[in-house]
Amino acid sequence: MDMEKNAGQVRQIAISSIRVAERIRKENGSLDELAQDIQKHGLLNPITVMEQADGGYVLIAGLRRMKAVEQLNAVEIRATVMSPMEADEMLMLEIAENEQRKEFTVSEKLAFAEKLRAVEQEKARIRMSVHARDGHSDGQGMANWPQAEEAGATRDIVARKSGFTSTTQMRRAKEVAEKRPDLMDKVDKGEQSISGAYRNMQQEEKPKAADTHRFIEEEPVDIPDYEVYKPAQQEAPGNVRTVKGADHEHLLENPIYRRLYESYNEAVQQINLVRGDMRTRCEGYERRIRGYRENIQTLQREVERLKEALHAGA
Repeated sequence: MDMEKNAGQVRQIAISSIRVAERIRKENGSLDELAQDIQKHGLLNPITVMEQADGGYVLIAGLRRMKAVEQLNAVEIRATVMSPMEADEMLMLEIAENEQRKEFTVSEKLAFAEKLRAVEQEKARIRMSVHARDGHSDGQGMANWPQAEEAGATRDIVARKSGFTSTTQMRRAKEVAEKRPDLMDKVDKGEQSISGAYRNMQQEEKPKAADTHRFIEEEPVDIPDYEVYKPAQQEAPGNVRTVKGADHEHLLENPIYRRLYESYNEAVQQINLVRGDMRTRCEGYERRIRGYRENIQTLQREVERLKEALHAGA
């Protein structure tokens, strides 16, 4: 099937052929009213899907509508079928429009990231297909190539497009959303940073003291991510030439200076948290080492005692 030729068409497709890319998503709420409206008037606004080269579709928009149609026991649904490039453009336009109205929550960024990942993987499959068709196949199977992309460039592209500062920040947010939805709610409300929620989750997952005396294992120190601040893009009120002789209290009235000062204080707090964490770990390791040394000495004494008993018996 020529995907570009058929892109943008509205047609009936099997619901079973649609894959939902959003693995992390909130409850859809009650669909009864929406289902009743669709049963009475039909699906006036088709869902949007991306066609895949190897068959099937990926849902781009209209999850609640699709679930409501499923609730009516329908097997097919009206859908606008897009190519990967069209789906990519639509998602980026939706992101831009939403950012103008409000600040994206981290959960919303993750939802977009899942869709963008599906789009980027499909674009990768198409590139690989064209590459192989033109006689430049390098022996790598088409099914394996997107996984290689996912390990590097695709993740970077998805993180950047969905609004994360790095793939690490996106990965941590995903882990928090999957393991601790309660912490993700705090992140979405601005009560906690992604790094803070991830660090809290890591602390709570640490094994109990009774389970840590058998082995000494290196534990990674969590270094928080900081959002890139670009003061040049923020307009400062007043005459900038008056800043030179201003004191700290007056400078705080300047939004750029205030933001930088707050970022500095946050960085200092995070550094102190990391230092405290390192100090606690070092003290714990020292206690374990002392305990191991005492055990070794006790065992050595027991070995000597057994040797003496053996020689005495001989």
